[in-house]
Amino acid sequence: MKNIKSIKQNPRRLAQLGFKDKQSKCFRYYLLLAFFTMLSPLSAQQYIDGWVLDGKTKETVPGVHVINKSTLKGTTTDGDGYFSLKLERGDTIIFSNIAYKYFYFIYADSTVVLNEVVINMEEQNYLLDEVSVFSYTLTTNKPKEMPLRKPSIPSNDQIRDPELIAAGINNPAEFLYNLFGSKPKQLRKLAELKAEDAYRDKLEESNNRTAVVRLTGLSQKELEAFMFYCKFALVNMNVLNDYEFLLSVQACYRQYVKERELDDFLDQFD
Repeated sequence: MKNIKSIKQNPRRLAQLGFKDKQSKCFRYYLLLAFFTMLSPLSAQQYIDGWVLDGKTKETVPGVHVINKSTLKGTTTDGDGYFSLKLERGDTIIFSNIAYKYFYFIYADSTVVLNEVVINMEEQNYLLDEVSVFSYTLTTNKPKEMPLRKPSIPSNDQIRDPELIAAGINNPAEFLYNLFGSKPKQLRKLAELKAEDAYRDKLEESNNRTAVVRLTGLSQKELEAFMFYCKFALVNMNVLNDYEFLLSVQACYRQYVKERELDDFLDQFD
């Protein structure tokens, strides 16, 4: 009793006790406010779930993209057309599929039922531009098959021992005579004529002459001039097969045509 009386008689003590009582009440109010503040976003977040159907056939549509426009999070409908997605009030849900038009679901009214929602989508038709189709004939240039000649095998009679040639004397006068003398010139000319005759005989014997005419389109007269222009070695003509020979003829013919056109052009200024 003494304590109570002393407290009542002491106004400062009464004020301190009243302040502590007010502090405890305010603390309880703050706790309640914080609790409801934490519950408000949890209560605002909800889930929408349901099925997506074809507007005409009423069949479920699998593979529809369901996207929350606000959070950019989404899902797709399963094989039964079912979906489930988190949303908040004010969010817009977009349903999209390549075969259907876009469908927008806006969650603006909290009284809207979000469970077992049925979304009916309308089909989308696309008009394609006209495409022109043309047919092309494919051509290929393949080498014509030609019979290959079996290379000749030398007999034992054709094999001879190499001949020994005596060493010449380095005489300056003899060198000048062979270079400028009339008889050596005639011998060299005779050797060239024999080589040309042998080359002409080889062309006559070769079966490639007809193929060269077909390849170049030259006449018989022009063909001889062209072949002497190319001057294929007799050794190469014996070693090369028909296909390789025709390729070399084709390359030489291009050069022959260029030089002939150049000569015709220069003749105009003579």
